[in-house]
Amino acid sequence: MNLDDITSADTGRKERRRVGRGLGSGIGKTGGRGSKGEGSRTGGGNRGPLFEGGQFPFWMRLPKRGFTNFAHKTVYVPLDLESALALVPGNELSTEKLVEHGVVKPGTLVKLVSGADVKVDRKVSVSLRVTKSVRSAVEAAGGTIVETPAT
Repeated sequence: MNLDDITSADTGRKERRRVGRGLGSGIGKTGGRGSKGEGSRTGGGNRGPLFEGGQFPFWMRLPKRGFTNFAHKTVYVPLDLESALALVPGNELSTEKLVEHGVVKPGTLVKLVSGADVKVDRKVSVSLRVTKSVRSAVEAAGGTIVETPAT
């Protein structure tokens, strides 16, 4: 047995193409990239789906009209009442308590949802919003809701 008789097991995997390893390899010199231009450079050749070859892009040519409240809209995180009561011990449920117990991040506006069949007797203080079902469930159990304005 000689060293050149040893072969590795056939894994069924294709070997990686090693470019730029001399003229005899078939993919030497320019490494399959051609001569000059953007595609031959490092990092070139892929500008994204909206790139139009340097032409002024279509999406920039379109007129921007109308109203959008994207920059100043108020976003509320929906939170299930039953889950919130289970995660926060004690007799008060507020956004400060939710932040303290790691349920939501600081500065998050919360809206309590789906309280149709929840039995609760707590004082609930939530950042601005609760649904009608949550309000009726809490008030039917003798609890109170104090809605605080969004800041």
